[in-house]
Amino acid sequence: MYDSMAGVTVVEIAATRSAAYAGKLLADVGATVVRAAASDPDPYLDLRKVETRAEATALLPGAQVLLTDLDPEELDARGLSPERLREEFPGLVVTLLSPLGRTGERAGWKGGEVAMQAVSGLMHLTGHPDREPLAAPYALGALQLGISGAGATAAAVLRARREGQGALVEISGAEVLASYVRIYGAVGQYYDIELRRDGHRAPGSGGRWPFGIFPCKDGHVALIARTAPEWDRFVEMLGSPAWTREPRYTDARAMAMDYPDEVDALVIPWLMERTRDELLALAQAHKVPMAPVRRVDELTDDVQMQYRDFFEEATTADGRTLTVPGRPWVETVA
Repeated sequence: MYDSMAGVTVVEIAATRSAAYAGKLLADVGATVVRAAASDPDPYLDLRKVETRAEATALLPGAQVLLTDLDPEELDARGLSPERLREEFPGLVVTLLSPLGRTGERAGWKGGEVAMQAVSGLMHLTGHPDREPLAAPYALGALQLGISGAGATAAAVLRARREGQGALVEISGAEVLASYVRIYGAVGQYYDIELRRDGHRAPGSGGRWPFGIFPCKDGHVALIARTAPEWDRFVEMLGSPAWTREPRYTDARAMAMDYPDEVDALVIPWLMERTRDELLALAQAHKVPMAPVRRVDELTDDVQMQYRDFFEEATTADGRTLTVPGRPWVETVA
């Protein structure tokens, strides 16, 4: 039973995936999420939500949350300005999601997924060093904004229950992504790494080689074995080839910063002789941090996903049965 937010009614007006995903996460933990009129179609086929043609203004008297990513002009046009809502419904939590934030010199800019990734600095780190920056795929920024929106909304609801007063929750997608880039900044400062695009690797291999995505016989694997014990176990996993005993290949920082391509060329042929599953078994036996890069069409057959019953069956309005992703957590009530 998923009921952490049971008894909470959320009115969702979603123009993008940000609010739609935040609403999905709140519905996953028991909130009654009502998709009000004029929302775009739900991209998640989430049958837990309630669809209605009623306007949001008619739904708010019985709601605890208004969740939206509409811009200020649209909210004002619908009689949903945050200032008016805070005055008329003092117990209401109003969650406003936007790409760049609703205050400041750029608040009025029209921006979407690419704008969020660009101004946050995330795009600067994505791609090959001699090519243009790349945007991360699949609406990463919108989804991360939705995750932050759901978490902040849940926290505000808990406080409203305790204090009897609502809140205005306002989140900028660019700032959410910039907080992730900050982690790279801290690592870069610690290891004195220039933060730049580095292709299949983290910038500067994260300070020590290896830290990246590498090809193998049937796809790719992620390999992050940066500590000295992890490197020693990885060398053992390779079969302790003679080159690993040369001084040039015992300096993990120099391998990462000065000649990573050279080290890649020594390891990749060994990887190319083995499949992802074979490498995973070896990595588990040697306690090496390595994981297969699964294709999307392989996920429904993944033993871990199956064991945790991640995928669910959903029936559409026209009677079709579809397999869809479920909740990314398991909740146990004591």
